[in-house]
Amino acid sequence: MRTKLIAAAAVAAAMALGGAGQAKANLVTNGGFENVTVDHSVEFGASYNYPNAIVGWSSPSTNAFNLLFVDPATATTVDADTRYTASEHQRLAPSFGGASPDGGKFVALDGDTSFNGPLQQTITGLTAGKSYAVSFYWAATQLSNRTGQTTEQLFVSLGSQTKNTGVVTNPSQGFQGWFKEKLVFTATSTSELLSFLSIGTPGGLPPMALLDGVDMEQVPEPATLALLGTGLAGFGLVARRRRRQSAVAGAA
Repeated sequence: MRTKLIAAAAVAAAMALGGAGQAKANLVTNGGFENVTVDHSVEFGASYNYPNAIVGWSSPSTNAFNLLFVDPATATTVDADTRYTASEHQRLAPSFGGASPDGGKFVALDGDTSFNGPLQQTITGLTAGKSYAVSFYWAATQLSNRTGQTTEQLFVSLGSQTKNTGVVTNPSQGFQGWFKEKLVFTATSTSELLSFLSIGTPGGLPPMALLDGVDMEQVPEPATLALLGTGLAGFGLVARRRRRQSAVAGAA
């Protein structure tokens, strides 16, 4: 009886853990922006010289002012290579708080609605009707040559669905973050466009939203979670029975 119980519990837990493992596979390519084609910080996208700087991602707007920073340690001291670098500094304000919890490279998305544009990637392997959690780290800041209070938030879209973070008010030359966000979407097809759009105020004093550590996972089904609980409960029952039997044997 004990052997059968152990076997049943093991099978249930294995099945549940297997389903949970599949659900936790990150569907985003290069979510930490570590795989790049450049060796220095740059403006990327269709409007400048490095449209393919970040492998797996694109910024198709010809107006978008989106930056890739390759080294958090120099983000406040070394200018990014942009269309404006020759005339003004293109580095983050000195208050920048350093690398995100994901570490390494990150992007800065301009929130000025005259110069913003999406950072996007097509996600494949989805199941229509299933729920997917998009998680990421983000922060609000400014460039070093900008002054004045700004507001910032990120709009995140999967296909036709759009959700947003809260609005962050940032003091002049300030930094707020890094914040961990998790937004849940329901897939409507097997392939959908995931995009991030920075929107802030005021125009002319571009608020910057920093982004890193993008992850997208299928949300485990309730039945899978229940099965996992059943398997673990079975293991717990076996363990308790073993302890009681050992205690009785010891007393004898």
